[in-house]
Amino acid sequence: MTSSERRLGDAIQIPGNYQFQAAFAGSAPQRFWHQTRFEVCLEMLGVGPSMRVLDVGCGSGVFADMVAAVDGTVVTAVDGNREATSFAQQKFRRSNLNFRHGLVDELAFESSTFERISCLEVIEHIHPEQGRAVLRTFHRLLAPGGRLVISTPNMRSYWPALEWSLDRLRLVPTMDGEQHVAGYHPRSLRALGEQTGFRLLSTRTLFVLSPWLALASWRLAKALHRLEEANPFPMGTLLVQSFERV
Repeated sequence: MTSSERRLGDAIQIPGNYQFQAAFAGSAPQRFWHQTRFEVCLEMLGVGPSMRVLDVGCGSGVFADMVAAVDGTVVTAVDGNREATSFAQQKFRRSNLNFRHGLVDELAFESSTFERISCLEVIEHIHPEQGRAVLRTFHRLLAPGGRLVISTPNMRSYWPALEWSLDRLRLVPTMDGEQHVAGYHPRSLRALGEQTGFRLLSTRTLFVLSPWLALASWRLAKALHRLEEANPFPMGTLLVQSFERV
């Protein structure tokens, strides 16, 4: 991989508290989106007592704190944004939760250190070859039979149009080009995992319409989300896949 293919961070500075604010103080659709995706990803991660967990691209630390709330876990959370890890260290204080500043492809841990790794909305921020190298690193860091959960916008949905609209309306920090430089859909993400030594366990696509209903009613949005989950629709705007390390 050449230096031009290796991305060291987003082209714009994201505030350290951004994900926390989005999850708990943003608009109703934004809060619903973040809180619900964290719940789904935690379920798919399948964390149990005594598990060592690595959360890569932890942002403000919200998801890492949710994982650390599971009794007996030991959680290490890393992010390339120093403001984010500083915020998380101050906001979330658990004896079993450690935040570290670092880039996703510079993870200096021993092989087979972790039973679980989460990488939520990170892989679209790095170039494809860099993403491939990162997954190889995850394979090394996971113990045999360990599980990896990845989430990313689903490019086989209306996400590209949604991202374009959000960027033009300046409702969120600019994503296209400034943050997002790669795109995935269920088949391409599965292929990437299988090419780097993983076996696909499950695929879910979230958020067809449910976040927008939160503008009117959180309860009805949750009900629609459950309906969308019970009747899987491949056009959900957020893609989540879980993999087993083989």
